[in-house]
Amino acid sequence: MPQVWRFDGFPGRILWVDLTAGTCEARDIPHEWCLQHMGGKALATKLLVEWDTTDYDAACANQHPITGRMDTASHPTTPLLFMTGPYQGSKVGSSGRAVVVTRSPLTEVYIDTYIGGNIGHDLRKAGWDGLFITGASEAWVRLEINDDSATLHPADDLMGMTTWQVEQALDGLGECLSIGPAGESGVRIASPITAGRRSAGRGGTGASFGFKRLKAVTVKASKEAEQGMRYAEDFSLAEAIKEQRGEMGLRRKSGDPFYAFGTSRGPLYAAENGRMPTANYSSTDAQIPDLSALKVGGGAGGQTPAAVEAGATAVPVVSSMSTHELSGEHWHESLPDAKQSGCCAPCPIACEAADRPVVDGVKMRGRPVHINRVDRPEYETLAMLGSNLGIGSSLDVMDGNDACNRLGIDTISGGAALSLMCEVAQRGWLPEGWADHFHAPFAFGTYGEGDVVPWAFGVPELPPLALHLLAHATPGDGSLFGTLTAGAVAASEHIEAVTGHPATRLTAHCKGLDLPAWDPRGKRGNAMAYMTANVGASHMRAGYKEPTGLPDRSAVDLMEELIESQHSIVIRDSMILCAFAKGATPDSVMLQAWKATTGEDCTWDDLMHRARVQWDQARQWNVEHWARQGKSAATEDLLSWRLRKEPIPSGVASGMVSFVDDEDEAACMAAYYQHRGWTPDGLPLEA
Repeated sequence: MPQVWRFDGFPGRILWVDLTAGTCEARDIPHEWCLQHMGGKALATKLLVEWDTTDYDAACANQHPITGRMDTASHPTTPLLFMTGPYQGSKVGSSGRAVVVTRSPLTEVYIDTYIGGNIGHDLRKAGWDGLFITGASEAWVRLEINDDSATLHPADDLMGMTTWQVEQALDGLGECLSIGPAGESGVRIASPITAGRRSAGRGGTGASFGFKRLKAVTVKASKEAEQGMRYAEDFSLAEAIKEQRGEMGLRRKSGDPFYAFGTSRGPLYAAENGRMPTANYSSTDAQIPDLSALKVGGGAGGQTPAAVEAGATAVPVVSSMSTHELSGEHWHESLPDAKQSGCCAPCPIACEAADRPVVDGVKMRGRPVHINRVDRPEYETLAMLGSNLGIGSSLDVMDGNDACNRLGIDTISGGAALSLMCEVAQRGWLPEGWADHFHAPFAFGTYGEGDVVPWAFGVPELPPLALHLLAHATPGDGSLFGTLTAGAVAASEHIEAVTGHPATRLTAHCKGLDLPAWDPRGKRGNAMAYMTANVGASHMRAGYKEPTGLPDRSAVDLMEELIESQHSIVIRDSMILCAFAKGATPDSVMLQAWKATTGEDCTWDDLMHRARVQWDQARQWNVEHWARQGKSAATEDLLSWRLRKEPIPSGVASGMVSFVDDEDEAACMAAYYQHRGWTPDGLPLEA
């Protein structure tokens, strides 16, 4: 018989996988850790700190193939965690999630990144709080979990397969998580994928699986295993779920287009408010500027409105895109037979929509997801593989989205890498031996196999063709794609080092993590949210309100509110609840569900304190690593040059940078550190 849960709300054990030794065994988690660290993100952080297997002497001697700097993330001893939270396995709405926590191969700092689908549910039903994976296998393997049994199997037959092909090959073994060719190659913007298109996108954790030679994980939970689940107060939990579902139902019926089109309606809002990245973050409103006129290249453009009024030359607009054609509304208008659904039922947001093909005269619906289908991109993808590459139709963006899903690549960092090359090529800053074009690896769209594809904005075929070459490139071989495997930031450093051109000024990031599709220059509260997140530039680590759209307004008075938002999201990410369900799940309902699940009588303030502990632990983990590298924590918190110094050239946010001025930036950082109880240098006093 499968093992019953050790505690109310928690199986109380993780599956410890040592790939070097080729072993899988259960390791118990103390009950106090489960309660005090809530599960998911916070519990993963506790395990990462307490059970860190990293051999730092050996790991710190590792050299990055592009930058030559310390490359701890790729060392076999670096742990990789895949964790669930107390909501997984239950009927709490929008809880079909799991979290990957490790040291990011892209940034070398703490990363937590979330993935949808059903694998989190099934892992918890099988009797596990999560996986703790260390070491590296000599040969490629896959991990097969059946209830409390776990075995490693050779995976040579899966090598080279796309994520969709892996899911098809392992069909019948339960829910599947896998990496594609990008993860196999050690591409540092690679992502693990489940359910065809659900990605743990940020930070390059697909490369973490690749470094360990772990191709796939499958999970199957039996009905007998489910019977071992324990909740303290089933009735109270059912009442909390009932209240949540009622609110979700009201939101579905409200008529708000957000609940009809999901995040894909984002272009209409983001561009209107001066926040949608366009042409490699050079603009924010779907207007492509004359890049040669921007200040980064020594031109006179990119001026503030006051400077233009005084006689400076404004940046001319080269071309414009239609935000409607980039939106989900346009996608559905063009594909009237497409069906939409929530990925994690029940859910107020229809994240998923697809048009299944006709196979042998029959329209395919439901599973399996491995056959060709037309997926609607979400907003981050529409912006990063759309407007940021000068591509103006959501119908074209879905081709790049499909390539990322199959190859296992983050759409945000993938878009950032490709758009960097487009701008570098347009400016004539390419290193010797690099061409301003590449050859199509296969026939697609208007291009035949071998045809010349330019590094240029506005080429719809560029993403799927270039991403294929990127996924199969050899890191550090000196080629364009071999360099781009390390992501936009590392590639820009290489280009600047060998050409002397200021290529690092063309990137938009914090702590090495590429900026998501919300430019902080149009909303200053957003800038501090990016700068202070432990993972780097993430739009999912805090809410941010005013000020927005006003060049003379500071965010300095928002720090207390920002920290409260960060802690609230730590609770959400520890339980684990989808971000879009937060509005339909007020704090009181989350607290009731926690009490009913665990039997613990605590307050919301108690949970907020535990969230603060998690935040400081992750920060301290980063600080210790920066110290090994001789880096300053306060300096690492800064946004990149383009976001701090290059004004937005057009639109409602024209003339804005992320702070009023340097003094305002320093004041905001000082206020944040003070409210956190950290030193003026950004160091936690207790962790």
